[in-house]
Amino acid sequence: MLHPVRTKMLLAFVAGLVGSALSLLPAIGITAIAEGLLAGTLTSRAAWGWFAAIAAGVILSHLVLFTSTGWAHIVEGHFRHDLRTLVARHLARLPLGWHTEESSGRVHTIISEDVSKIHTIIAHFSTDLGAAIGTPLAALTYLLTRSWLFALLVFGWVLIVFVLMAYLGFVRAAETGERFMSAEKTLAASTVELVDGIATVKAFGNGGSLFARFSDALDTYTSAAYDWMRGSGKVMSIVQALFSPAGMLIPVLGFGVALNAWGIIEPVTLIPFILLGVSLPGGLIAVSQLFHLITLGADAAERLSELLDLPELPEAEHPITLDLGGRAPSLSFDNVTFAYAEGAPPAVRGVNLVCQPGTVTAVVGPSGSGKSTLVRLAARFWDVTSGSVRVDGVDVRDLSTSSLLSTMTILLQDPGLLTDTVRENIRLAAPDAPDSAVEEAARKALIHDRIVQFPQGYDTILGEDGAHLSGGEKQRIALARAFLSDAPLLLLDEATSQTDPHSERLIQRALTALARERTVMVIAHRLSTIEGVDQVVVLDEGRVVEVGTHEELLEYEGVYQRMWEAQQ
Repeated sequence: MLHPVRTKMLLAFVAGLVGSALSLLPAIGITAIAEGLLAGTLTSRAAWGWFAAIAAGVILSHLVLFTSTGWAHIVEGHFRHDLRTLVARHLARLPLGWHTEESSGRVHTIISEDVSKIHTIIAHFSTDLGAAIGTPLAALTYLLTRSWLFALLVFGWVLIVFVLMAYLGFVRAAETGERFMSAEKTLAASTVELVDGIATVKAFGNGGSLFARFSDALDTYTSAAYDWMRGSGKVMSIVQALFSPAGMLIPVLGFGVALNAWGIIEPVTLIPFILLGVSLPGGLIAVSQLFHLITLGADAAERLSELLDLPELPEAEHPITLDLGGRAPSLSFDNVTFAYAEGAPPAVRGVNLVCQPGTVTAVVGPSGSGKSTLVRLAARFWDVTSGSVRVDGVDVRDLSTSSLLSTMTILLQDPGLLTDTVRENIRLAAPDAPDSAVEEAARKALIHDRIVQFPQGYDTILGEDGAHLSGGEKQRIALARAFLSDAPLLLLDEATSQTDPHSERLIQRALTALARERTVMVIAHRLSTIEGVDQVVVLDEGRVVEVGTHEELLEYEGVYQRMWEAQQ
């Protein structure tokens, strides 16, 4: 995923190394000046030279690091734009069925939050890692040239303390982290339960038990979080105390005084170790903090990779564009079998069915018989496992996606309204349609009179998923889309299942008008609404078990006749 910016990230890392190395020039210059003063050999020219080196080190190090960080942010901004574009295009090419099954919240998290978390990896990690590694590495290199033994003693002390504290921290985290994560998941589940179930539970006068479970989960989470933070906080406090400049002075001075007493180093050698030795732990702490932050970005990158690895709906090498000339097409299923996953039992199997041009075919059957699956296969939400679905004799897999979708209108149980104006929600079916066409479509869908009662009429902003609209109003706005699209093939998946009787009557009137001179395939749960259709197809356990008119199937005394009697 990061391949397009790897070279740029490497350059940012090198810039971090260079910038951190330059930041050591002031300490080196101060050491040289101090040594010259103590030895009485410092000349005016040498002093000014070192002052210039100190100034150059301060200016250049800040300039390099600032420029590198700014450049990395620019690179990250372009990468984030390209990544979001890539994800959006990939989502558009995924099977429509994936979108109906996948949580919209999870998709939003991936596109918005996970892409943003990549910011840390690109904009900060490379430069900051270079600086975090470069400072102690350059300092240690310089100190080794002054006294290799002194340098190894100080670095060894830092390494031993760091490893010990890291070990203790991990052990403590292992003891409390699992409990904390378990409590966090329980609290999340209890919160969802509280929000989703509060109305129902309170209606039965038993809200106390729901609040009690939430309260228990919250108390457990708070206790686990306190234990986790207390344990990790102790370790961090000890590390910060030992690795602070004041804390590091103790081992530096201790080793330095001892080595001087043994005649191994001169007193002046203490100066660079006091100036630079105390900064050695800073890089290790910075690296550990960087890797902690990078885990968030790595998790986000993994989710993004999983999404981008999902197979796209394949397009034909030479896609066909249907030219129906305004006439209604046929819709046929030729020995269609489909399973939602490899090895899973088929949702539909061996289905043979023909919807003649300009006719209405109703698909009925018990719950789970495969009705919705059959309609979605017609719209190519997924590709069939075997067999073929054909529109006007052409396999839908050979049609371009745009041609297929322009040929049909799909009305599902959830109309999928956008957070936008009523006008733009209807115009979604024909983006270039004038306002007069939008309003005429709304009149045909019997929703115009209701729309003009809204605060801003057609310019009223609908809430998320059409909040504050009734189920019937949502469906009639979706019907207005269908009138505006004027597609010759109409697929209806229980479009009136969530409406009241009055709304259902209005929708049925609008559907009757919409179905004229179109090929219609409709899933119905109320059999009284399909008495006059041209053909009724009965599904049971994914198979077609009966086909005929309403009257013929009642005489047959099979599944349809039993369903009819059960609804009377």
